[in-house]
Amino acid sequence: MPLPKINKTLINLLIGLAVAFSGAASLNAQAPLGEGEIWVNGRIVSSLKQALNFVTNDGIIRMGPGVYKMAGTIKKDRIKIEGSVGTILDGVADGGKAAIVVRADDVVIENISCRNISVPDENGACIRHEGKNLTLRNVHFMDSESGILGWKKGGLVTIEDSRFERLGGGVGQAHAIYINGGELVIKRTVILSARNQSHGVKSRAERTIIENSIIASLEGIDSRLIDIPDGGRAYIFDNLLIEGPNTANWQIASFGVEGQPYRLNSFRMENNMIITDRAGGSEMILVHNSMPTPIMRNNIIVGDIRYDWPVENYFFKNRAELNLPPAPQLPDWDPKNK
Repeated sequence: MPLPKINKTLINLLIGLAVAFSGAASLNAQAPLGEGEIWVNGRIVSSLKQALNFVTNDGIIRMGPGVYKMAGTIKKDRIKIEGSVGTILDGVADGGKAAIVVRADDVVIENISCRNISVPDENGACIRHEGKNLTLRNVHFMDSESGILGWKKGGLVTIEDSRFERLGGGVGQAHAIYINGGELVIKRTVILSARNQSHGVKSRAERTIIENSIIASLEGIDSRLIDIPDGGRAYIFDNLLIEGPNTANWQIASFGVEGQPYRLNSFRMENNMIITDRAGGSEMILVHNSMPTPIMRNNIIVGDIRYDWPVENYFFKNRAELNLPPAPQLPDWDPKNK
């Protein structure tokens, strides 16, 4: 039986339609979303949970502007959740844990705001990290019990160009940023007004890097600005650090005071401006006697801050000596331009 003749015109038409549809799908993936719209796999879905069910490994979920009374759990690897200007997750926690629970590897979350997360154990978070390797970029977490809470096997957690405000739950139980292991890198990020005697950053990571950022109590009733209770390697460079008048803990930082699980331990604090507005002054850092002496160089230290390594730093009695604005105002310091 002879083969049918191939209709070249039809084939060319089908190819053209395929190219056109491909171009349309690509355009749709980049087009701005309307209020309350969630996009995944080329279509709009009705909820964040539905998007997280539909997304595949290496996929992208995009969220338009709007207040979302939604939460969900990420279970697919290498996905990206990308918000818009005005994308806010508000007041809902998945599984009694967080607005977004991450149980996958190599996840990126960008351009998302989150607020009002509270759970019965007072440890509700905007992000609960239970996977490996997470990047947060341009997120704004506020008015919740925790900003991000990460587990021991979290790999590398990177936080860039973000903002954390008015976070803390229980009494010293939840923190703006709390990472229990792996590595933590914070860059160009602002952490303000921790509450309920919480820390700005609490890191049990083997390596902690905080640079070009602002951590300030303002008028919050916080604890330490930086708490690194298990030691490891800590690098605190080019930051603005301000302990406020209402802080419940008179140490600005700690190192190795709860345990020493790591073979390599070092604490370096260089090129920072460090201010205390606390009546009666502050202690720079509480260090366990098994830890090596911290390296403190080229820091501008303002106010009554006491510590045992006074060389190679610059000291000023108060803000007025540097023409800085009075407490609790922040000096002019842009972490993105440092």
